[in-house]
Amino acid sequence: MMLKKAGVPFAFYSDGVDAARDLQRAVKKAIDAGLSRDDAVRALTLSPAEIYGVADRLGSIEKGKIGNLVVTRGDIFDDRTKVEMVFVDGVKYIPPPEAPAGGRGAPAATEAPAPGGVR
Repeated sequence: MMLKKAGVPFAFYSDGVDAARDLQRAVKKAIDAGLSRDDAVRALTLSPAEIYGVADRLGSIEKGKIGNLVVTRGDIFDDRTKVEMVFVDGVKYIPPPEAPAGGRGAPAATEAPAPGGVR
């Protein structure tokens, strides 16, 4: 990636992204274009905290910092990867199961998802 090679600080953000999978796919495109996986993870975590001047409290897993974690089954940037759980402020959340794509058992278009996932 040109910014990385030039030593320019950069970060990824999700403004304007409708679904988490869309952000995941955009980051995967950057990886496919040559960005390392380590640099991609950093651009999602520590780099934004550094840019906004809050790296003393956010952006990495260290004692005394706010540490929200996403636990996946598989590589975070793989399309088939499933989020197993998320920890926010020490509270574990299990995402609701993904709905089947159409057909029997799929929720109606007017059915709203459960708020906040399963606790």
